[in-house]
Amino acid sequence: MALKPTLRNLFMDKEFTEKVNFLKNIPIFEGLSNSALGKITGIIYSKKYPADELIFEEGKVGKALFIIYDGEVAITKASNGAEAKVIATHQKGAFFGEMALLEELPRSATTKTTKETTLFLIYKVKFDWFIEKDPRVGLKIIHNIAKVLSARLRETSNFFSKTL
Repeated sequence: MALKPTLRNLFMDKEFTEKVNFLKNIPIFEGLSNSALGKITGIIYSKKYPADELIFEEGKVGKALFIIYDGEVAITKASNGAEAKVIATHQKGAFFGEMALLEELPRSATTKTTKETTLFLIYKVKFDWFIEKDPRVGLKIIHNIAKVLSARLRETSNFFSKTL
């Protein structure tokens, strides 16, 4: 049985509101209005992955940013031919693969789900289109990505300075 248009709209509005509220807590969307976040939902693709599913592989060209809506992923890195080691795990609200929105280069690590996981994807081609349509919001997102990358680089530098 199909939903009546008013019930369908109410359901869709609820889903839309949930997405906007979720995105508010993601650092790369910090400082964006509800209206801007609403526009972002238009370029987000949602995908469910089973447990132990490869999301992307180190060395393959990246084409999307991933945001964990539900579940968990493990990031692994191979080193000098040795078996790959888990370098990080991320849960709901975390994001990864953000460099793919800036340029299409090989991934620096491999990512797999550790349990059933729902991810929000933003493909570079859609993000580039979005930037053309709304450069002010696009610039704010890029600025936020730069802040995140800077913090991660600082963290990595601190880690390596302690191991030397």
